[in-house]
Amino acid sequence: MIDRELLHQQDLERIRKLRIFDDDFLRLIFNENPEATALLLNIVFDRDDMVVTKVVGQREIKGIEGHSVKLDIMATDSEGNAYDIEVQRQDRGDLPLRARYNSSMMDTVLLPEGEDYSKLIPTYVIFFTEKDVIGDGRPKHHYVMQDLETGHILGDNKHIIFINGDNKDETTRLGKLMHDFHCTSADDMYYKVFAKSMRHFKESEGGITQMCKLMEDMRNDAAIYATIKTCRKHHIPENEIFKEIKEEYGLTEAEAEDYLRNSKESA
Repeated sequence: MIDRELLHQQDLERIRKLRIFDDDFLRLIFNENPEATALLLNIVFDRDDMVVTKVVGQREIKGIEGHSVKLDIMATDSEGNAYDIEVQRQDRGDLPLRARYNSSMMDTVLLPEGEDYSKLIPTYVIFFTEKDVIGDGRPKHHYVMQDLETGHILGDNKHIIFINGDNKDETTRLGKLMHDFHCTSADDMYYKVFAKSMRHFKESEGGITQMCKLMEDMRNDAAIYATIKTCRKHHIPENEIFKEIKEEYGLTEAEAEDYLRNSKESA
């Protein structure tokens, strides 16, 4: 028998430990929060005048033949630029390739069918990494396509940026931002905009309820993926697995298909 009260207490403890460096929490903090997103981007680009017009958390872009991708945060600004904002805790060697893929997938939804390539808007894929993945101690690395022989910038308006979460220089705006990314308490944060959001999700009744629902959804996801993995281990046909998870977990056909597809892509 499931001890609901024990699960609830465990959820509350997990919520207390969450930081912006946890991707699920990042999405909650910035989703439909243009003020917080604008502050983040102004710090990254060392500006004060950037205005964010739209922010969407966990934007899924489905690949027609290849992998689909879920962007942590996708935002647009008043100048017509698009941003994919991601956090990365593990020191994975494929990070540059992930950034490349995210950038290419953004273009598939940013250029309407029939439009000329000149209509492609500038895109920025920004990874906040908990560790110094480049390894030279610098706080930020900003990459563009460049001619190796002449140094000429191609001008395709594609940007990939890595922000070093190991940056401890709290005399700078970026260093203070990284400090806030590591915080588990709003009281310890430099930036009031981020602290306000953290207090909502960790201290208000409505925010805690939303967080507990997120925890429950994550448990359900884990159970569904475990079922799929077990079924495949026993060589059960995909159509039977589809039927099993659809009926067992009360999924729609589209939801069951998404779980099957996502389980393959993350394998």
